Amino acid sequence: MKADTRTSSPAGNIMLIVATIIWGAGFVAKTAGMDFVGPFTFNAARFFIGGTMALGPALFFLRRQRRGDLRSPDIPRDITKGTILAGFICGTVLTVAINLQQSALLFTSVAKAGCITSLYVIMVPVVSLVFFKKKAPVAVWISVVIAMVGMYFLSLSGGMDINLGDILVFFCAMAFCAQILLIGHFSPRHNVMALACVQFYTVFALSMILALIFETPSFTDLFAAGPYVLYTGVLSSGVAYILQMKAQKTTDSTIAAILFSFEAVVATLAGWLMLSQFLTPRELLGCALIFVAILAAQVPVGRKKAKVPR
Repeated sequence: MKADTRTSSPAGNIMLIVATIIWGAGFVAKTAGMDFVGPFTFNAARFFIGGTMALGPALFFLRRQRRGDLRSPDIPRDITKGTILAGFICGTVLTVAINLQQSALLFTSVAKAGCITSLYVIMVPVVSLVFFKKKAPVAVWISVVIAMVGMYFLSLSGGMDINLGDILVFFCAMAFCAQILLIGHFSPRHNVMALACVQFYTVFALSMILALIFETPSFTDLFAAGPYVLYTGVLSSGVAYILQMKAQKTTDSTIAAILFSFEAVVATLAGWLMLSQFLTPRELLGCALIFVAILAAQVPVGRKKAKVPR
């Protein structure tokens, strides 16, 4: 995999922030949904909905491809075997990340899960530097440090206690780091809707296998969890992940990771407002620092435009 050579675009950044807000609020839905179904069943259902949402546009572009209408550079690339393979790889990594996160919510709070998940904000630039020799601008590293301090105030405000849920979320963050880098690599090279469709159905299939092995899925329980499954299926999966793929066509993976750190703030606020998980002044400071990090990451110091690899 080659290093990510993109910078960022205002439109891409807005899409990533919208996706982040959706994901952050989705922590409440994911927690509430597990009052009725297990984590694997929940994820199988939500990604089936997400895949079905992406299927229509994917088939539309496939039809245009077969009719020979895909001549404009503004129209997504052809759907190939490489697209299917890329979607399967992304979906397999996302299956690991999303199921670790969902299982962790059985043991830890919404706020803490959101914060520890956001540790990929430091993992992405480090991996990019170590494996791809890609040096991030100074503004980005400053933003990473600020975001990490903010997450410290958010996640460890109640002491240094670490439970099983925290450990699961940490490994989840590692998997999300890989997923962000993979999407950054594949999204400029493939039809985004087809890539999303394959990724979602891969998560659905693998999560369903895990559900049948470790849980006892039932339509009655799924119906009871319906509102939470629909929110995460339609918005967290169908909308947010597609926005991520479209945005990372033009946005550097490190910048994307920093923007995604705002998910911790949204998750904390959502837990406060909807689950009565109240914030302390220290936690509010953490939210403010992460917001500052996001703004600092947009300072265009020392950035050069680079062509997206074809």
